[in-house]
This record gives sequence, C-alpha cells and structure tokens, in this order.
Amino acid sequence: MNDYDENDYFSSDLSNRERATFEIGIKLGALYHLLSGVPVSSDKKVIESIEKGFEASISCQPYVKSVKLKIIKDKIEGDKSTELDYDEISGEKIKAVVTIEYKLIRVVAKIEWIEKLHYPLMFVEKIEEL
Repeated sequence: MNDYDENDYFSSDLSNRERATFEIGIKLGALYHLLSGVPVSSDKKVIESIEKGFEASISCQPYVKSVKLKIIKDKIEGDKSTELDYDEISGEKIKAVVTIEYKLIRVVAKIEWIEKLHYPLMFVEKIEEL
C-alpha cells in the first residue's frame, strides 16, 4: 500500500459532504469531456458499446458506485451524404447519472441536455448521509 494521506492534499476545513461534491464534479467533467467528439453512428450496437465502455471506464475512478450513460440515439445523424461523413457525440446527445460514496456521504449527479438553457447541464441531484 502507498503512503497516501488525503489530509496532505485536501484542506482539513472540508467537510465530507464538500469533498464528496468535489469528487462527483471530477467524475462528471471527465465523462463529459471524454465523450465530446467521439465518433458515433446510429447503429444500436455501436451506441451500446460506447455506453458500456465509458460506464466501465468512469467506474474505475475512486468512490464511484454506479454510472449509467445514455447516448440519445434520436439526435444522431444517420444519413451520410459522402463516405467521409460521420456524426460525433456532443452535449445534446449525452444523458448520464453517476453515483459516488465518499465516507458516509452518497452523491447522485447528472449530465442532461436542458433545452430551455440550450446547454448540457451537470448538476447534483441528491446528497444523502448513509
């Protein structure tokens, strides 16, 4: 085991709730920015493969308990006008829910396209003590 002591890096003024909120932000940011620009097709198997791969990848990060990613198929351009055309993942095509547990705090957060904002919002849905 290594000699990692989180108190060497994180302020002792942080509550467990604040630290858990920080951690979920890291996970959401990583998921969103890793997905942005990934080539995609409307093929169901391609979409499912990307979803499962990214869920597994983000699940490897510390404190992650679950990741559910949904790429919105209806927003993927399936028609190719030339053999060079392809679509890519962008904010309006991403819907995700990530749950982490840090010490005795569980945080559930989402990435979701909010049409009235015209923006892929990342937000905390719920924080609870275990």
